[in-house]
Amino acid sequence: MHDAAFSSGELNEPAERAEVMATARALVPLLRAHASETERLGTLPPDVHAALRAAGFYTLTAPRKYGGREAGIRTVIEVFSELARGCGSSAWVAKICCGAAFMTALFGDQARHDVWGEDGSTAVSGSTNGASSNTARREPGGIIIDGDWFYASGIHHAQWVLCQVSVDADTAEHPDVRLALLPASDIAINATWDMAGMQGSGSDGFTVRELFVPEYRTLPAWKLSGSNHRWQEGERVYHASVVSLLAISMAGPVIGMAQGALDHVLETLAKGKAITGSVYTDAVRSPSVQLAIADVVSLIDTARLHAYRAADDIEAASVEGRRLDVEARARIRMDASVVVLRCREAIERLLDIGGAAGFGRSNPLQRFWRDLATASRHAAVSPSLSREIYGRALLGIEEQVTGSV
Repeated sequence: MHDAAFSSGELNEPAERAEVMATARALVPLLRAHASETERLGTLPPDVHAALRAAGFYTLTAPRKYGGREAGIRTVIEVFSELARGCGSSAWVAKICCGAAFMTALFGDQARHDVWGEDGSTAVSGSTNGASSNTARREPGGIIIDGDWFYASGIHHAQWVLCQVSVDADTAEHPDVRLALLPASDIAINATWDMAGMQGSGSDGFTVRELFVPEYRTLPAWKLSGSNHRWQEGERVYHASVVSLLAISMAGPVIGMAQGALDHVLETLAKGKAITGSVYTDAVRSPSVQLAIADVVSLIDTARLHAYRAADDIEAASVEGRRLDVEARARIRMDASVVVLRCREAIERLLDIGGAAGFGRSNPLQRFWRDLATASRHAAVSPSLSREIYGRALLGIEEQVTGSV
């Protein structure tokens, strides 16, 4: 266990942050070498899982006093962007566990000790999907939950699981929406994940039957909007709005997948690829290819700039102990959507450069394309919904179309 340290919302020392980024960069070849196997298995291969856990990427945002790094969202975006250059599914799993670690850190120390007290590298996964089918009822000292939860990325590698529940939803006028923290040994995983992209994330669902969860391992959902309940402990990073943080955190893997696709195309061009049906025996001599590469890099840069602006705003608010207003939170959600749109455009341009060969099953380009297309359709970064939310906020319309912005 480590002593508590002040956190401003970023890694405390530039050298520590550089070390974390160097570790992520060093893992890219391993993730790339196992990317095809990851997709085939539908989950992370043992070597990949072990490397990510040993590097501390599952617990990058966990409290320092329990062995984590208390990393801010800017570092989260950069780390998982780097990892996704090797494999989108692997980076996504680690990023989801990292986000779950952040939410777990909002619980009291008794719950945090349950998770990390014996092993600071313990992974947490879960599902906060409100559309899941489950029930929860209050009992003395806690709640009893029962039902199914969907889309729990990282569930195969987690020792603890977070899930969202509405307590006494059938009888209460205003249901008490909570997060519940469960040992993974108390759940049954359902093999439901069968997708065209992100197959390697193994985002299966899980079932829980009549499980008692003590009160201290539940957390009111309103605390995800950003509160200062840990301000006195110096853990300022946990003051952030979780909804905003989780939305923009998805920028990391998405940007990384676009960058990984660009890396592959540039490596292919460097080998002297010809343009079929033209006079160009070396595609890099073609103005159309030169312009396309410039456009792709600019699109990815645009995505990064939007992600970094959102991250900087979240972290500044955390340090200052203030909650972002609705307009700022809506813009962060819009920033996340701009990221996915620009990255989709970038990879489409890369597919044009690669030609039909890019769709060969052994070609990494088509996997990056499928993975990015799937990941960028996550509900939290829906461009259409984000535009509506942001437009309402800009026009001063108080009624929103989602329960949390």
